[in-house]
Amino acid sequence: MANWATSITGVILGVCVLTSCATTEAPIYGGPASQAPVAEAPYRMDYQGWLTVDAYVNGEGPHDFIVDSGATITAAFANLAGTQQFQPANREPIQILGLSGARALPAYEIGEISVSGVSLTDHVGVILPDWDPPARPPQGVLGLDLLSRYKPLISHDERTIKLYDPAAIPDHNMEGWTSAPLIPLYTDDESRPLYQTVINIRGAEIPCIVDLGASGTVFNVSALRRMTGGVHINSSRRRGIRTGTRIQGIFDNPDIAASINIARLQIGQASWLDRTVIVYDAQIFRDMGINRGPFCLLGADILADRSVMLDFQNERIFIERRRRG
Repeated sequence: MANWATSITGVILGVCVLTSCATTEAPIYGGPASQAPVAEAPYRMDYQGWLTVDAYVNGEGPHDFIVDSGATITAAFANLAGTQQFQPANREPIQILGLSGARALPAYEIGEISVSGVSLTDHVGVILPDWDPPARPPQGVLGLDLLSRYKPLISHDERTIKLYDPAAIPDHNMEGWTSAPLIPLYTDDESRPLYQTVINIRGAEIPCIVDLGASGTVFNVSALRRMTGGVHINSSRRRGIRTGTRIQGIFDNPDIAASINIARLQIGQASWLDRTVIVYDAQIFRDMGINRGPFCLLGADILADRSVMLDFQNERIFIERRRRG
C-alpha cells in the first residue's frame, strides 16, 4: 500500500494541471457517420441507489449486477456462488478495497458473464461476502474489466446503458452536452486504472474518482476545507455509508458520516444545485495517501441524475448539461 500513495499523488497533480480543460465542450456526435451501440441494456435504480442490470452467468439468470465504474474487476456475491460451481483459480488472491481497508480474497474461476450479448469469458474474479440482513445483496458487480472495453453511455431518459465500440461516434443525440477530463489513476499493483475527473465548487477544483458503484458522493475533509463557500454543515443529519465500489462498502461495513448541503457543483459546464453529499475520511483514503489533499468519490447520486458517457479511449467524460423534464 505504501507505493500507492506516490503513484496516486502524481496522477492527482496531473489532473489539477489539466483542469483548464474542464470546460471544453463536447464535439457534436451523431450524423451520417454515427454508429449504433454494440449492446444496449435496460437499467433500474435498486439496492439503495445503484444502477442495476440483468446479467447471465454461465448461461443462467438473469441476475442483478451493479454497474460499478469504481471497481477494476467484475465479481460475484456469495449468494450467486451458492447456485454455481465456481472452482478456485490457480493464482494468488486478488486484493479488493473497502472503506475500512483492503482484503485479499481468493480467486475463483467464475466463467462467462454476459450482459445483453457482451461477455467476459473464462473470467477469474472473487466472491464477495453477502451483506448482513436486513440489507439485500445483489448477485454481482460489473466492473471496469468489461466496461472499459467499450464506450458506455447511460441514457437517463431511456433508462438504458448503451455500450459503443471504443472508436465509434455514438448515434445518440448529444446536443447540449459538455465534457471534462477522464484521467486514468494507476496503482502500482494493478494494470487496469480507475478514472477521475474534476468537480468545481465555488472555484475549488477537487479531483474525484468516477464511481457509479457509490450510491452517494463522498468528499474527504481536505476537500471540505477547500470549499470556501456554498457549503452548509448539516449536523442533524448523519447517515450510514454503503456502496458497491472497490473503494468503499462492498464488505458491508457501514459507518456514520456527516452530510453537507452544497449550493452548486459543476463538471465542465454541467451544474447541479442544492445537493447533499457526504464528508468522510475513510481508512482507505489514508492508506492510499489521498487524504493529504482534496479528493472525492463522484457517485451515482450525481452521475445518474442525467445522461453520461465515459469515453475511456479519449479520456473524456461527456455529461448532459441539464436534466430533461
